[in-house]
Amino acid sequence: MVDADILLIAMVELTEGVRNLIGDKGANAVLRDAGRHSGPRLLESLIGSLPEKYDKEKAVATSCSMLEEFGFAKKVVVEDGSIVVEDDIFSDAVRDEDIASSPIIYFFMGLIEGFVQFMSDDKVTLNQKDISKGKFVFSYS
Repeated sequence: MVDADILLIAMVELTEGVRNLIGDKGANAVLRDAGRHSGPRLLESLIGSLPEKYDKEKAVATSCSMLEEFGFAKKVVVEDGSIVVEDDIFSDAVRDEDIASSPIIYFFMGLIEGFVQFMSDDKVTLNQKDISKGKFVFSYS
């Protein structure tokens, strides 16, 4: 069986390869869309369908809880109109010190947007507010 850490490193390197192939803006757009697509698929395969749709705020809060439960980060909370992610799984796998420029951040943003889309009739858009290794802060609307 493949080690989860090795898979994570491979995924981060894959995103860097996409950036090398099509550039920063292209990689960010493609990987964000990939996250938006894979978020609902992941939830559907793990929990099936929801008995009801949530409002946007409840969908955001529930997405944060699920990210923690699935092990994407040790702590994910809604705080002052932002999503705060602490001790994420991606930071250690990114070689570059400037994690904010890594396309994996856009995949993660898309994943959250996809989770919310799965649970709500409302869509949410995340924006980077403060990104550093071990702590991501996104504003959302």
